[in-house]
Amino acid sequence: MDGDFRRLALYELRLCAKVWAMVSDPGPRPQLDSGSSRRVLIVDDNTDAGELLGAFIERAGHRPHVVSCAQDALAVANELRPDVALIDIGLPDMNGFDLVRSLRALPGLQACRYVAVTGHKSQSAIARGISAGFEAYLTKPIQHADLLPLIRGGY
Repeated sequence: MDGDFRRLALYELRLCAKVWAMVSDPGPRPQLDSGSSRRVLIVDDNTDAGELLGAFIERAGHRPHVVSCAQDALAVANELRPDVALIDIGLPDMNGFDLVRSLRALPGLQACRYVAVTGHKSQSAIARGISAGFEAYLTKPIQHADLLPLIRGGY
């Protein structure tokens, strides 16, 4: 168990360092058309990772809203009306599979693009995610080259 914790901590440190490097890099910002900024709901119980991902998404010209549990996501979704929802599978109060089903059932949220962002990368988890209603499935650590086209509207 102790070795698992060390691997997880090292993985998390690498993920945070990688996202922080992308956020803090002073490189040029992408040029966006007016109106191309997307409302992005980020649901991740790891608040540091969620905030860093939110900062990266904001730097790319979008409007992130970060929450740490499924109940908070359900509470803000109607008002926020996200264009994209990035959802971790392993949430403390409800798994991401059930959350995406619940969000899709809310009026006006069917057009949102739902993306699983998780460390679960088995074929069965991916199949379960797609059948639950995710349109895309990204495994951590995510690559910004994979994420940004999903946010912009491409696949």
